[in-house]
Amino acid sequence: MKGYKLFLFLMLLCFVGSASVASLRHTQHREIKAARVSEAPQIDGILDDSVWSNAPVAEEFFQYEPHNDRPAGQQTQVRVLYDNDALYIGARLEDDEARKILTELGPRDSGNDVNADLFWIDINPFNDGINGFRFMVSASGVQTDINISGAGGSGGDEDWDAVWISAVTLDNKGWSVEMKIPYSALRFPRGEVQKWGINFWREVRRTREQSSWNFVNRRIGDPLAFMGELIGIEEIETPVRLALYPYVSSYLERNGGGDAWSNTFAGGMDLKYGISNSFTMDMTLIPDFGQVQSDARVLNLSPHEVKYDEKRQFFTEGIELFGKADLFYSRRIGSRPRGFGTVGDQLVRNDSVYELLEENPIETRLINATKISGRTSGGLGLGVFNAMTAPGEAVVRDTLSGTSRRVTTQPFTNYNVLVADQSLPNNSYVSLINTNVSGSEPGYMANVSGTEFRVMDSSNAYRFSGIAALSQQYRNNSENTFGYTYDVSAGKVGGTWQYSYNRLVYSDTYDPNDLGYLAYNNLVMDKVNFSHNFFDPFWRLLNLRNEVVVNYNRLHTPDTFTGFNLAYNLRALFDTRFFVMLRSNYRPLGNRDYYEPRVPGRFFETDPAWDSYAMFSTDYRKRVYFDGDISYGRILSGYQQQEFGFELEPTFRISDKLNMAYGFEFNKLSNDVGFVTVNEQNDIYFGMRNTEVLINTLEGAYIFNNSLSVQLDFRHYWSVVEYTDNFYLLNEDGRLDETEEAPGASNINYNAFTVDMMLVWHFAPGSQLSIAWKNNIDSQVAQLTRSYRDNLSYILKQPQINSLSLRLLYYLDYQKLRGLAG
Repeated sequence: MKGYKLFLFLMLLCFVGSASVASLRHTQHREIKAARVSEAPQIDGILDDSVWSNAPVAEEFFQYEPHNDRPAGQQTQVRVLYDNDALYIGARLEDDEARKILTELGPRDSGNDVNADLFWIDINPFNDGINGFRFMVSASGVQTDINISGAGGSGGDEDWDAVWISAVTLDNKGWSVEMKIPYSALRFPRGEVQKWGINFWREVRRTREQSSWNFVNRRIGDPLAFMGELIGIEEIETPVRLALYPYVSSYLERNGGGDAWSNTFAGGMDLKYGISNSFTMDMTLIPDFGQVQSDARVLNLSPHEVKYDEKRQFFTEGIELFGKADLFYSRRIGSRPRGFGTVGDQLVRNDSVYELLEENPIETRLINATKISGRTSGGLGLGVFNAMTAPGEAVVRDTLSGTSRRVTTQPFTNYNVLVADQSLPNNSYVSLINTNVSGSEPGYMANVSGTEFRVMDSSNAYRFSGIAALSQQYRNNSENTFGYTYDVSAGKVGGTWQYSYNRLVYSDTYDPNDLGYLAYNNLVMDKVNFSHNFFDPFWRLLNLRNEVVVNYNRLHTPDTFTGFNLAYNLRALFDTRFFVMLRSNYRPLGNRDYYEPRVPGRFFETDPAWDSYAMFSTDYRKRVYFDGDISYGRILSGYQQQEFGFELEPTFRISDKLNMAYGFEFNKLSNDVGFVTVNEQNDIYFGMRNTEVLINTLEGAYIFNNSLSVQLDFRHYWSVVEYTDNFYLLNEDGRLDETEEAPGASNINYNAFTVDMMLVWHFAPGSQLSIAWKNNIDSQVAQLTRSYRDNLSYILKQPQINSLSLRLLYYLDYQKLRGLAG
């Protein structure tokens, strides 16, 4: 059946299957009225201020887990106050067995990971079912804030940080929470009368019962679609929202080899300005990212770029609006200069000049970055992002004359993102976005324009969604390049039975990678998905999901078959909190890989194959718990290609203040046949190789108190690639013929060794002092070492980067400064 016929067929099913939606439980949006106060309560975790007694009560919570059809097992009462400065939340959480309340400590923003009871509030000031903020406090006082805008129940942006105050107290009948959430931490529409979406949540950790004030249907799975309403906030006169975050930092560093230690001093500032109640400007001036956690580097033998996570705070928080259509990959900003690898070609060497490369920075320097974003009262979200990087310059030296000159590896570069996002009824939306990069090379500009939309029915069980984009690359005195993509899906995404159809297309010229990330283009994929879900506990299971997925892939240009895949997935959570996931894939027709040969138009034909994967997690409430997985796969050919891997990570919760996790991962790829090189005649050489990867990690944290913690992250990645004596030439039909050798086939012994240790003290709201030690070794040689001990001994003798740094960040609020001045 052609893809478009199947698409129309499943769209018809979406609309004729509405009878099954009637079984989905719905509830009215409950209301809670906030009480205005002239004197704010003291935030000490004790609900003894008289102002609390005058506020209406939100109570009678509903279970979300494990049962989604009954009242909560424990009583909870929540009250809301407000004034012109902030929103105040007071919650009383009764517990029949208060002595069993769990109170593990953790660093800030670790609320989802600590073994402690939790209370949190979800706020959606625009009440659109799409955007929102989460403020969470554990029974041990650990703060966590998450921007859940557009998350759809998938977790949200935990890197988003707001300045707010909370306190908790425990007694023999339960525990209490008080919060102060300044309006500066929120964005809300204009208007004298406000009506916000709101919900209150609680988790009793020892039983893993989660409950909410407004009923949330787990069969739909999006908490933002099931909020109650906060009323009563009227005529608030919000103050000027201006905050400065100046910082100073000092580094003591040694960069490999025999270099001596050097010290540097830096200073800069972040700024946050509330243009209005709805729009905020964030700016970073002379940023410093020296304490950012090291990347988890890997050996990449594939033809595709490895995507590393963004860890720079400015680029991780408050960027949900700029993530529309998946066009923005912020790691492009300040990355390797475009001309980094071409400097050697520009060296002059003759009888009178002999140049050597003396210095070639691997990153461009970020000058500043600014983002402005917000949402109007009509639900229109607008965002503007700009960043600028200084020119990248290499230094080459003439050994004969002793003179040096600079070679520009990337000119001054400007990065821009514009986005508009309109909220629609039924938690739907439509967005437009444009990214633009200019100056990364002379006479060059890259432009990508896209859209993203989601249309839900009134039950939130049926969805039609998609992404489309057009990429444009302009070069002076040459033909411009245009490409396109679209990704549309339709189906039933709520209820016991779920199904969907998805079509994804990348043209062979689509390229968003100047400011986005795409591993490969030239693809047409049709996917059908069917699943059956048990949301209510039965037997020993709390929930269960069975899923079948069918993929059919073709090349976009030329239109030819590349692969067909059948997959089965299972996810199960037992009443002991043992979680298991199983996945199995079968490719009965093999694959045509047009990427591995690295030559346009050529492909590598592989035979039928299958692989299986299983992962598990034990009960995280235990003192010792385990995460692990195992995988095995084979290509059913004469080469006897197979892959085996496993991973095990035990975590030791030594006390409520100290925990450690050790991870061990092993992967072995036997008789792997892959690309080696291509010569000037376009002869493509392949080789057979055996690859082993061994990864050891150690993570630990000691929490002195809610404000002071120290964390350790250690990782050693070791990969060995050993070629056999089997080499091949790739034929035009995608098959291989044996040859005696492959030029450039060399064994690889690669090590990536990193240590990150950081002590963080949040000495005041929004302010922190951090001390970091970082060690980095990156080594690749051809000499193989089979002994782990010998390899470790060798790698520790290699040049390494050591850094000890101190950074002081201080939060300055305009209103407080004004009050002090007055």
